[in-house]
Amino acid sequence: MQWLYWFAGHFEEVLGAVLLAAMACLAFANVVTRYIFHLPLAFTEELEVNALVWLTLLGTAAAFRRRRHLRMLFLQDRFSRPVRRLLNRCVSLLGIGLFSILGYLGYQQILEERILEITSESLNFPQWMYTICIPAGCLLIVIRIVEISYIDWKEGR
Repeated sequence: MQWLYWFAGHFEEVLGAVLLAAMACLAFANVVTRYIFHLPLAFTEELEVNALVWLTLLGTAAAFRRRRHLRMLFLQDRFSRPVRRLLNRCVSLLGIGLFSILGYLGYQQILEERILEITSESLNFPQWMYTICIPAGCLLIVIRIVEISYIDWKEGR
């Protein structure tokens, strides 16, 4: 049961490692087939580029969970503790707002891609299957921001 809590806490890292390993295998397969058999696997680029978007969003969620997201620490460290607490809450609210809007816009894009029946270039998959990473990743980021903000508020940070 404890492994389930660990997995929930490190979901981004586990999924990111799996995606990165799959990307490395695809790239290696493409190199081997291109230079040994002279048959490039063009579709691997499409999969790798879209997996990179997932990795970016998963990394952002992990950064917020670990409190390692981009901040102006040089300025923040010069303020008193109450002002730093206020700044952290403002940053959390702004982050929630930003990723909520981005997730909503990603959702709107999915709707348009489904209506227009847009497909990917190499594999002819419905494009919305790739775009779904934007609202899903943003939702995960918002969950992590809320989670860490709640912990900080509870501990009085």
